[in-house]
Amino acid sequence: KVCEALGNIGEKAATSEVINRLISALGDSAPSVRRSACAALCSIGEKAATSEVISRLISALGDSDWRVRCKVCEALGNIGEKAATSEVINRLISALEDSDESVKRSACAALCTLGEKAATSEVINRLISALGDSDIFVTWRTCEALGKMGAKAARSEVINRLISALGNSDIFVRSGACYALGKIGEKAATSEVINRLISALGDSDIFVTWRACEALGKMGEKAATREVINRLISALGNSDIFVRSGACYALGKIGEKAATSEVINRLLGALGDSDGSVRLSACEALGNWGAKVIRCAEHNDELDFY
Repeated sequence: KVCEALGNIGEKAATSEVINRLISALGDSAPSVRRSACAALCSIGEKAATSEVISRLISALGDSDWRVRCKVCEALGNIGEKAATSEVINRLISALEDSDESVKRSACAALCTLGEKAATSEVINRLISALGDSDIFVTWRTCEALGKMGAKAARSEVINRLISALGNSDIFVRSGACYALGKIGEKAATSEVINRLISALGDSDIFVTWRACEALGKMGEKAATREVINRLISALGNSDIFVRSGACYALGKIGEKAATSEVINRLLGALGDSDGSVRLSACEALGNWGAKVIRCAEHNDELDFY
């Protein structure tokens, strides 16, 4: 109960005495106490990032209780970049093959939090393997972890496995694959990826559609094909505000090739959308094109300014 109370206080409890007592509690004979100590260190976060704490958490990754191992992964992830040592990363890699699915999920989440700092060749290889895990939450978290590594994960094998994940039956995995491809950005912008993201714009789940819009936007001018632009124009009329906002974002990011009179007119219409986030995204998209919008306005009577 003391460990839980200290965890609830969070960073304000980060005195050396408290941290030392929590370190001691990591060695308690009761698994519930060890779990609570990990949870408290997780809540304290970066302020608990001493070498001794990190060392003891590394040791606790070998705890016999899976709940403790889960909490250790969460604590290392919450401590953040200060925990991104080679030893921590190596132990989290090993945890990806833990016998318990919850531990694997937590290890993926921790690697996701560490992001580019964890983007070693070995980590990426192990994450590629984890994309084939039978647990959909592990697969989803793996997509997110690869996405957080950005361009450093831009390997053909990663991209091919993410393309496959776009066809997964689970919406979280499909949305995670869109997210990861978007974060990898232009280096993932092959014709196959773009075609699969175009298909994802028609996904039955709006979250996947939104993520597909974002991914195409992050690929920039390489995604500025006629088909992409037409599908994004259609998405501006979607009933969901996230999809409409995502379509505005994508059109603004794929460059001036998208700045046709039709697109500009539709974005001008989006300035009157009932949702503020859609109006904001439309403003930003038009702003990205700058002078191109003014030139179109001066030479094109089709533009409809209200």
